Order: sequence, then C-alpha cells, then structure tokens
Amino acid sequence: MAIANQFLASTLDLDEEGFLRKPEMWNRDVAHLLAQEEVPKGLTREHWKVIDYLRQYYLDCNTVPPVRMVRHFTGFDLAYICKLFPSGLTRGACRIAGIPRISIRPNFLYP
Repeated sequence: MAIANQFLASTLDLDEEGFLRKPEMWNRDVAHLLAQEEVPKGLTREHWKVIDYLRQYYLDCNTVPPVRMVRHFTGFDLAYICKLFPSGLTRGACRIAGIPRISIRPNFLYP
C-alpha cells in the first residue's frame, strides 16, 4: 500500500491490499477515498452502476456476483469495465465497493 494511504488504512481498518476489513464501515464517502488512486478523476455514473450492483449483491449474498452477471446488469462489456477500473473488478471495483477480500472467491475468476 502506498505511504499516502497509511493514515487511510489505519482509520478505515484496511488490510494489506487496501480492502476494508469491516464492510459495515463503507459508505459513498469511503468509496471516494478508496477510489482516489484507482480513479483519480473521480467516480462517474458508470463507476457507480458497477459499484452499487457489486455492493448490493454482496449485501444480499455475502459474496460477489459472477462476472457475467455484472456484465448483464450493467450492460457493459468486460473491456469497458476494465477501462473504468484499471486494476480490474477485484482490486478496483470490489475494493472500492467495500467488499472484504475474503468474500471474493477465486472461482469467479475476477480479473
């Protein structure tokens, strides 16, 4: 994690990869803070469409949706999602959505 985010990590209780350990701490302000490095120009409506879907699915199912469901719900292809979140769905969108790393199962093959 970058030195600039050490204060953020201690304040929000982030793990070594920058994921929230306590998802109940998440809100839109926290998302903006988590997104600073990933999306330096700020979160757009398209970003929020992905983030909100991931967040709601996580709250309902305690895991992340398969990539095909994210694509279907948002109407975005994987290339566009990766353009929105250059670090990918896991290290980008899921992290910003406040989903704990341990909730992201490897069998979903998130990029």
